[in-house]
Amino acid sequence: MSATTLSDNDHALTICSVSFHNARHLILNWNLTRRFNRDPQRIKWVIAENTPEGGTDRLDFTDDRFLVIPGASGQCRVSYHHTEALQKCLTAVDTRFLLILDPDFYIVRGQWLDEIVAHMKTNDLALFGVPWHPKYIDKFRYFPTVHCTFVDLHKLRIEDLDFRPWGPDEIEPANAGSSRKPSAIEMLWRTLRLQHRRKEFRDSGTRMYYRYARDPAIRYECATPVYRLPHDFPGSGKPLSLRSRLIESLLPDSLCYLPKRRDSYTNIGFRESGFGGEIPAFWEEFMWKDTPFGFHVRRNAMKNARDEETELHAIERFIESLPDSF
Repeated sequence: MSATTLSDNDHALTICSVSFHNARHLILNWNLTRRFNRDPQRIKWVIAENTPEGGTDRLDFTDDRFLVIPGASGQCRVSYHHTEALQKCLTAVDTRFLLILDPDFYIVRGQWLDEIVAHMKTNDLALFGVPWHPKYIDKFRYFPTVHCTFVDLHKLRIEDLDFRPWGPDEIEPANAGSSRKPSAIEMLWRTLRLQHRRKEFRDSGTRMYYRYARDPAIRYECATPVYRLPHDFPGSGKPLSLRSRLIESLLPDSLCYLPKRRDSYTNIGFRESGFGGEIPAFWEEFMWKDTPFGFHVRRNAMKNARDEETELHAIERFIESLPDSF
């Protein structure tokens, strides 16, 4: 599908999600989206249902809140199940603006559709979304990922969108920087056996990152993750110690545990802004324009230590505590 076949309505949006035992999250998200946007009929939902027949929290294909389509086959390569289904959703998109959204990512801004569409148009953005949270030190940085990414399909062709991971049997693209000659400082740190810090990007969205992150013709922007250090730092490291600061001041960003880019994260989140109720520790918060943007429940993070029913009730309570606008 090319941009010339898209709807003339510049203020309409298609949300594409993949459900894997996610029906209740999607229904909560649908209700929240209607609450926070005027004319919610401008928003169309396309859901690829990956939940096996008979599985819990499976969407009904006759649910008229969503266009529910069959998800990926069981023959997908490992880690491709979600993104192969997501690619199928794209065939049903006919609006200028697209939102790729995890079922458990909730946008909490009043009138966010109008605000984000206007912001993308004003700033000539092809992509706007949230990055990987910086606590995941092995992920790519400063670029929107599949948790929540808006796309202007007047700037990117829908047939060029590919949110699948970069496979282990594929050669890393030259424009990712792997083919350039290492700098002197990089050679030094390799000699000092710091190669364990190097990131191998093979997660969902990696193809988008390799294709567009360094393309000067493509403008993009990210909301800001809330990262309260040292509490949120993974493992037992001490990222704010004098020793750590000294080491990371000499390393290139690609070898650092903490992002180097200025204002790429903040310690001022929902709680500090007096916004809504308490956010559980597993949830990730994102800010935009110094106000709350959204939160990601990330159901696969330490899932064995969590109770899904309790967490769904916590989401409901938190949503009920939100102001309708701010």
